[in-house]
Amino acid sequence: MKVIRWLLSFYILGYLFYHLTPVFYTVHVNYAPPKPIPLPYQKTCKVVFGVKTALDRGVGRPDSLEKALEEKGITFSLGHSIDYSQRIKRGDVPEGYGYRDLSGLSLLSYFIFSYVPELITFSEKEDIYGLLNPRDCKPILSDIPVLISTPLGELPSYSFVLGKRWNLAYPDCDSMLSFYPVVGRELSFSIYSPPKLNPPLNVPLQKVQLNLKVEGKKVLILVYKDGILSEIYDQPLLTLNLEEEGNYQLKVYSYKFKAFNFYFGLRFIGCLSEIKVKSF
Repeated sequence: MKVIRWLLSFYILGYLFYHLTPVFYTVHVNYAPPKPIPLPYQKTCKVVFGVKTALDRGVGRPDSLEKALEEKGITFSLGHSIDYSQRIKRGDVPEGYGYRDLSGLSLLSYFIFSYVPELITFSEKEDIYGLLNPRDCKPILSDIPVLISTPLGELPSYSFVLGKRWNLAYPDCDSMLSFYPVVGRELSFSIYSPPKLNPPLNVPLQKVQLNLKVEGKKVLILVYKDGILSEIYDQPLLTLNLEEEGNYQLKVYSYKFKAFNFYFGLRFIGCLSEIKVKSF
């Protein structure tokens, strides 16, 4: 009985520690009322990289991947050896964050304190890549390998491999000049620099209005200017007018709850970078 009580106490402490960390503290929180400009309808272009099938020296069946992509609303899976279908295509795989960028302790903690409880209670599963705390804003790679493939399905399944994560192609599916990672929640944004909507970001812009929308509540947005944290927003809808010269980056997190100015249980949602503003 003592061993069972000890194990149960250890599990409860581990569960609380997993779900309440990391913790973020701030002295001041900014607020910007969302005032987005009227925008034309623009279809979101969701792209995944790094998924392997039997066509790419992997194990899984392309048809199973095709079905999983359709179910999750993913536009393209890029980086395959051939153009297999309208969704599964060739293409370069950019440098990005894969499951190997998560520590072994993070992977183990995820399965013990998140995946298994959610599986038992039939809850929506938290994406493992939410444990990332990326320094640089790079694409997400869905590179968890399929180990076994049978006529009945794959293990792990392509639904698990894809999780709830993708990369937003900017500005659209035709150009795909940049890719920005999204994990766990829907995220959309637009960039307006008069007179252009969603201009190329490989050149400095004179003035920028950035409109950001994140699904759900409890959203923390960190704004960096020239690599230094400059503004913090606790809101899912944000309109930023960027006029001061500099290089801007945004990081978006969810949190479990806040007490005073402490934010507990941060999980990575996405980021934006390469927004350069210059006075002409």
